[in-house]
Amino acid sequence: MKRILLILIFLLSGGQLFAQGPSQGFLEYMNGIQQLIQNDLYNKVSAVLYDVEETPKQSVFLDFCKNVEKDFHTHYSKYADKLSSEEKDAAAKFTQTMMIQLGELYLDRAQELEVSERLVFFRTFMMEMGYAQNLSSLNEDVSRAIIMGIYSAMNIPFGMPTQEVVAYIYKEEEPIKELYHAAFIINEMAMLNESYDELEAMSAGFQKEYPSSRFLSGLDATLASLENLREGALVQDFSFVDQEGKERKLSEFKDKIIYLDLWASWCGPCINTFKTKTPDFEKKLRNREDVVLMYISIDEKPESWKNYLDKNPMRGIHLFAGRGFEADIMKYFKVWGIPRYLIIGKENKLISPNAPRPGDEAYEALIGLN
Repeated sequence: MKRILLILIFLLSGGQLFAQGPSQGFLEYMNGIQQLIQNDLYNKVSAVLYDVEETPKQSVFLDFCKNVEKDFHTHYSKYADKLSSEEKDAAAKFTQTMMIQLGELYLDRAQELEVSERLVFFRTFMMEMGYAQNLSSLNEDVSRAIIMGIYSAMNIPFGMPTQEVVAYIYKEEEPIKELYHAAFIINEMAMLNESYDELEAMSAGFQKEYPSSRFLSGLDATLASLENLREGALVQDFSFVDQEGKERKLSEFKDKIIYLDLWASWCGPCINTFKTKTPDFEKKLRNREDVVLMYISIDEKPESWKNYLDKNPMRGIHLFAGRGFEADIMKYFKVWGIPRYLIIGKENKLISPNAPRPGDEAYEALIGLN
């Protein structure tokens, strides 16, 4: 149940990107949405899904979701005149994302359903809510919600290898197949699961199959946002602070190969990797003077970063970016989860925006570079 609030926080912190920043009307709209979720929706979903002995009938839950959507639309109508066309689209996408995530919550509750039944429910949900027919476009948030729903229906942890998911999507019938296919590609782009060239080829393949698709604009926009992440692209010369408080620029290391680790002291998987994988990884690379292990913390406060390193000293270059997921480097590389690893080659040219974690695969990738 906490997922509903986490989704809200993620979407708000991720921030809709507007050319001139959000208007006061949009900020008021989103604040009202937050209140609606915290004070009303959270309790209603609990009552329908979790405060009952048995999973509600699918028809009952669908009716519930349609009423929730009406509440969102009623709230939107109070602010529509204050919003730009760009903000209206962002508001619509926010509502769509939240509603699709509600569909996934039903699957979380209905653990007794077989995979085939779960997939039928999610398809029915998308059709009954009108999303298969009426979504005019897709963005990263809506696409991720759709693909997370498919993963959940198939009982596959989100982010795991996708062969089964791809096979399922290709077996689906229209119009849901087109929607799932486009959402899958956009989500692959957002998560950087493939290289830029492979993602570009996937987008081209979709366009060939659906030359008049209403989702082409979303595919093009998402692919365009990855231009900085192409192999060989010159990485922006970011500035950070080292442990002595001095400014350090990425360009200082342009004669090195950088294995970059984005982390925070509150990140359990980051710390676990430091303790179980990083020591051996670092030892294997000690003779490679041209390889730099660079650790960049996104802790909100430098004290948290320094305290961890004081108690757990590590080799390598340790720098502080701060600002959590709002840090410039996080937005630049489209990072929505940590730990995240990158390889930056000499002259600060990007080699991999989503490199393997410390271990044999990462080691092989690094020693093969000049």
